[in-house]
Amino acid sequence: MGRVFLLLALLAVVSHAAVVPLQPKQLELLKPDHRATLDEALAQLLENIRELLRTGDPERGIPVMAPLQTDQLDVDLSLGGLLDFTAILRNLFVDGLDRFQGTLTLNVIQMEFQYDFLFPDVVARGQYDANGRVFGLIPVFGFGNFNVAPRDLRIQGTALLRQLPSGYLHMPALNANVRLGSLQVNNIEGMLLGGELSDLLNVIIQDLVPSVLVNFAPEVTEIISRVGIPIADSILNTMTLDDLFALIPLNQ
Repeated sequence: MGRVFLLLALLAVVSHAAVVPLQPKQLELLKPDHRATLDEALAQLLENIRELLRTGDPERGIPVMAPLQTDQLDVDLSLGGLLDFTAILRNLFVDGLDRFQGTLTLNVIQMEFQYDFLFPDVVARGQYDANGRVFGLIPVFGFGNFNVAPRDLRIQGTALLRQLPSGYLHMPALNANVRLGSLQVNNIEGMLLGGELSDLLNVIIQDLVPSVLVNFAPEVTEIISRVGIPIADSILNTMTLDDLFALIPLNQ
C-alpha cells in the first residue's frame, strides 16, 4: 500500500502540466483553432498519465509502475498511537495502477490542482518482514509471503505548484484523502508466527484497514505529504513552466 501512495505524487507531477500560468506566446496556441478544449486536453492528459505508468520516464527518474516490480521497499508507518509499524517488502509486484478512473480540475490563478483517482482492482504480492505494535502495547510481527487485493481505492486531494527563483518548480503542499472500498486479504503468511492467531489477524486486517484510512485521515495525509513531496520535487526541480506546458496535448 505504501507504494500506491507514492503514485499520488507522480500523478500530481505530470498533471500539473495544466496548472501553469500562460505566457503571451502560449495564449496564442490556445486559440480554438489551434488546440483542443480544456476538457479534451485534460482527458488526453489522463491517458498520457496512464501511458507514463506503463512506460516510465528514465530521464526524470519515473519508473514503470504498471505493473510495478521492485526488489525491496521499506515501509514506516505511525498512525496516531494506534499503530507503529515498520516492514521490508521484497519482490513486490503490484498490478492495476494503470486501470484507474480519474478526473482533473484546476485553478490557474492559485496554481492549485484538484485530482480524483479511483483504482478499482489493484493486486499486490511479495514477501514481507514486519514488526510493530498496536496501541503501543500489543506486538504485531511476522514474515512470509503476502497477497492482498485493495478494491475501489480512491485518492482525492489538491496539490500546489510554485516557481523557485531559479525558474524551476517545486511542490510546497500535497493533500490527499484516501478511501478504500474493501481489502481482500488472500493470504498474509506468518503473522504472529502462523497458526490460528495468524488466521485471525488476517481477518482483522481485512476489516480494519478501510476504517483506519477514514478515522486517521490527517495522519494518512501527513504520510503521503512527507513521502510524496520529496519525490515530486526531485522531478519538478528539473522542470520549468515551459516544460510542463509542453505536456498539454495540442491539436495539430
